[in-house]
Amino acid sequence: MRFTSRLLLLITVTVAATGAAFGSGFMIPEQGAKASSMAGAFAATADDASAMFFNVAGIAQLRQAQMTGGADFITFDNQFTGDPNDEFSAGTTGVYKRHLFVVPNGYAVLPIGENLTFGVGLFSAFGLRTNWDDPWIGRFSSRDANLKTVSLQPSLAWRSSNERVMLGAGLEYRRLKITLDSNIPLSGSGVNPFTGRIVDIANAHLTSEWGAALGFTAGGLFQVSENIRIGVSYRAPMEVGLDGMADFTQISTGNPQLDALVASQLPPDQPISVDFPFPGIATIGISCTALQNWTFGLDVNQTTWSEFDTLFVDFETTPAASLVRPQNWKDTITYRLGANHRVSETWDVRFGLLLDENPQRVESVTPLLPDADRTGVTFGVGYRRGPWTLDAGLMYLALADRSTEGRSAELNGTYETNATLWFTNFGMKF
Repeated sequence: MRFTSRLLLLITVTVAATGAAFGSGFMIPEQGAKASSMAGAFAATADDASAMFFNVAGIAQLRQAQMTGGADFITFDNQFTGDPNDEFSAGTTGVYKRHLFVVPNGYAVLPIGENLTFGVGLFSAFGLRTNWDDPWIGRFSSRDANLKTVSLQPSLAWRSSNERVMLGAGLEYRRLKITLDSNIPLSGSGVNPFTGRIVDIANAHLTSEWGAALGFTAGGLFQVSENIRIGVSYRAPMEVGLDGMADFTQISTGNPQLDALVASQLPPDQPISVDFPFPGIATIGISCTALQNWTFGLDVNQTTWSEFDTLFVDFETTPAASLVRPQNWKDTITYRLGANHRVSETWDVRFGLLLDENPQRVESVTPLLPDADRTGVTFGVGYRRGPWTLDAGLMYLALADRSTEGRSAELNGTYETNATLWFTNFGMKF
């Protein structure tokens, strides 16, 4: 039996798929409780410190030093049902292990003179954890995938003396780390002819060191009439170079001769490197305050997932296994509609709706990222007392059922996904 070429190809493709999974539908734009409770329709409002993420120009209107910190608390449900017409997956199911993901954020701003404001933001705008519960038919694609990012963004914004024009920009320093755990099957069909069961011969654990890249964001905020404002924002694409290790651990089949053959063909532990792209995000928004005590916002985001066109994966010890793999993601549009109602001097109530396109082509739907078009509804409240503020809200995100339509080279079936997000921020003015 020839194991080497199949094993190296499987691991290389799996690493490539990991990049695709992390770089597409798992952006986390909920980086402030007030904005998120308005479904993120905040580019033309941008009136708290989280404007550093949503539209950096907005911090120019904050004329008092302040800081806020908080987090998103996220739970996912995902169920897989095998394609009844697929010999491998028919009759199988799978579910995520339950996790509570905590995604923190923090912002601080300081006015300088009459027209400038300096700010610093700390947030995590991309992340993923897909951890499938055993027994799991898709373990040869992914058992556990994990992506972590953290961004530090110093920013500066200016406003005109008549307060009708505000401009801002910031530098984003983004750090990234990824891990992936999957199994390797016996070559060929992977099925033991005597037992009819799939044979696992090894586990592959891929992990990177922390990598980093520098990008930027810029924005503008324009008062076009007494009750209408327009906001524009741009966050540049980045590419992070990662170095890591691929570790292979043999799994005994119970057959000494087969185990010896596997051991002789199993690739060695070795360094790998990956160039990992992130998309750019362009936003235009409009806000209206014509109705007393109400602010309405509408944002349109374009995310350039087409930046994820090709992924380069290099194996150091076995360079013949290195791969240049096309991804062919497509750019997407997200529509966000939100409202903030000032109920009293101390209380606000917020609502929102979003429609988010999915960038992933059918052929690339895998257990690493079973992405789909999504619809979200939001609700939240805000409380103010003296220098203190408290904002809290929630979002329910429903993803359309996503079928591989029998076109996946890894695992065919249908994924059903939904997510619930709670957000909170606690702030103080000085």
